[in-house]
Amino acid sequence: MPLFKRHTQKPFSRFVNEMRIGHACKLLMDRTLSISEICYECGYQNLTNFNKFFKSIMNKTPREFRKEMDL
Repeated sequence: MPLFKRHTQKPFSRFVNEMRIGHACKLLMDRTLSISEICYECGYQNLTNFNKFFKSIMNKTPREFRKEMDL
């Protein structure tokens, strides 16, 4: 088992995506940025991948996350 995975219990790519999505969550609270701007700011190359990873980690889309923050 690779050293990183042994210590974190997750592959490096999963760790990186979790860090990017955590940053995206903070940025989503700023209503002046669009979701696509946040996507690229967090290092994703396209909106499809951003939405896919966001939903797999947060169990909701970026739009749903932002909407819940307005409540």
